[in-house]
Amino acid sequence: MFLKLTAVATAATLTGVGLWVAAPWADGNVHWRLALDEDPVSHGKVIATGEREAWAFGWKVLGLGAWIPMADGPHRPLAFHWDGSRWRRSDLPVERGHITAVAAASPSRVWALAGTDGGPAVLRWDGRAWTVVRRLPGTAGMGGLAATGDHLWVFGDRRAWHYDGATWSERALSFQPSRVSARSASDLWALDAEAPRVHHFDGATWTRTDLASALPKGTRPSGGPPLGPGGPRLTSVTAGPSGVWITGEAGVSSFVLSRTGAGWRGEDTSATAGRMGDRAAPVPDGRGGHWFLGSTDVNGYDSALVHRDASGRWTRTAVGGELTSLAAVPRGPLLATGVVGRASGVFRHLP
Repeated sequence: MFLKLTAVATAATLTGVGLWVAAPWADGNVHWRLALDEDPVSHGKVIATGEREAWAFGWKVLGLGAWIPMADGPHRPLAFHWDGSRWRRSDLPVERGHITAVAAASPSRVWALAGTDGGPAVLRWDGRAWTVVRRLPGTAGMGGLAATGDHLWVFGDRRAWHYDGATWSERALSFQPSRVSARSASDLWALDAEAPRVHHFDGATWTRTDLASALPKGTRPSGGPPLGPGGPRLTSVTAGPSGVWITGEAGVSSFVLSRTGAGWRGEDTSATAGRMGDRAAPVPDGRGGHWFLGSTDVNGYDSALVHRDASGRWTRTAVGGELTSLAAVPRGPLLATGVVGRASGVFRHLP
């Protein structure tokens, strides 16, 4: 018995954009092959932690909610570890809740924040097992996690909790963080949930930068915060060797802001990437470019893998399904969680 593959070519062609749609195989399609057949992670997160290391997180619905369509019962958080050759289930030290954020500094410094009935629990993988290292107030984690070296930051409602490898500290913030990324203990970037601003931490002080002037033409806010439903909002941030990259939306239009030198530059990506939403932050490709999760439809449901190379050239390829997170293994494959055709779980990209 063999699997029949059919292809439908689009008549429309966008400059620099190649679109394809393939009929689904049971394990993905010609560009996305199922690596971990686990539906609970299809709407979860995948993160690369080393050259032969990755983790995928999701949840299993328990009780009657698991049997009643559209019902949502209590959740059991799940974690799966890839060691370069196979995926294995790894037990988490919490029985109820869901994973809200993940971050990693190395294969033995992997962090996850679990929302539980007793409040957020900070979990750590030390290379051997997962443990609960701290329980925090209920608002912790809503702004994300950032990890580098021995350091971990957890962001909440105008507050941040910092672990330096030995002790925890807490400090108030003058802004509401929504997404964060760290290059070092003295180089953190946090998006402002209330306006198109970014805040930088140099190890001692937070400094605010208003990004309104860098927004592409037509996306500048007409007034100050609070922003209206169609006003610009910043959705993700990645700080890496090639600079600081921020994605955002204004209505159904998408844009990217970047700081590769002293100033900020904005690009309207509605035509080159489609609607990106807030599913995944830019993923460095190791060559000065970045991968993004875009789309081929105005609502952002039909995912596209989008690449911007170091020279600024964009390409977009339809996925044939919906992806929810994206990670690049150093000198290895792209990994994604989602649903492709009839398959769901973690997928490996086949160029």
